[in-house]
Amino acid sequence: MVRERPSISNIVLVATVDPQCIWKEEIMNYLKEGILPDDPVKARRTRFKAPRFTLIESQLYKRTIDGSLLKCLDEDQANYVLKEIHEGSCGNHSGARSLAQKIMRQGYSWTILLKDAKEFIHKCENYQRYASQIHAPAEPMKPVQIVCPFD
Repeated sequence: MVRERPSISNIVLVATVDPQCIWKEEIMNYLKEGILPDDPVKARRTRFKAPRFTLIESQLYKRTIDGSLLKCLDEDQANYVLKEIHEGSCGNHSGARSLAQKIMRQGYSWTILLKDAKEFIHKCENYQRYASQIHAPAEPMKPVQIVCPFD
C-alpha cells in the first residue's frame, strides 16, 4: 500500500533559542530598527546598554573606554576562542582572570566572559594538575623559644 499524502498534516518547526544570545539580538534589534522587548524591565535595560554597542555590517561590537571595539561573539564562537587562547599554540593554561583579559586584548567580548573562563579552566586537566599549590602549614605556627637572647 502506497500513501498519497503524509500521515502528519501539520508540520511544526521548533527553533531552539540560545538564552545567552538573546541579549545580543535585543541590542541589535534596538540599534537597527529601534524595537524594544515587550518586557518593560528588559526594554529599560536594553535602552541603557545600547549606547555602549555599535553595529558594523550586521556585526555587533562593544565600545571600550579607550575607544576600541570588541567583537561580540555567540556561544560557539566564544567556546572556540576560549579553547584557542587557553590551550592553543601560544596558550599557557593561565587562570580565569588572565584568560579573560587575554581574550579582551584580542578584541572579543560577550556578557559572561569571566564566568565562562572560570568554568572552562576548571575543566582543563593541565590547569588542575599544574595550578599553584597552597603552601599553608598543616597546623598553626608556634613561636620558637629563645633561651639566651644575645648569646
